[in-house]
Amino acid sequence: MQCRMCGYEFDEKIIGRSCQGCGKRECQTVHCPNCGYGNSPEYETEFKFIDSLKDKLSFKKKKK
Repeated sequence: MQCRMCGYEFDEKIIGRSCQGCGKRECQTVHCPNCGYGNSPEYETEFKFIDSLKDKLSFKKKKK
């Protein structure tokens, strides 16, 4: 996983999910070991989809 805040790449399986101190039990947030930002793995699929749309749109602009 790559942190959306600082860009640091880390393995979320090693880090583990959810913080121990918050009241939201069993959330899927993965905190970056570099900056502490809470990344949500559920958004990864959405970001990949948005990136693919951007690529398709930029390709169409270049084609014209």
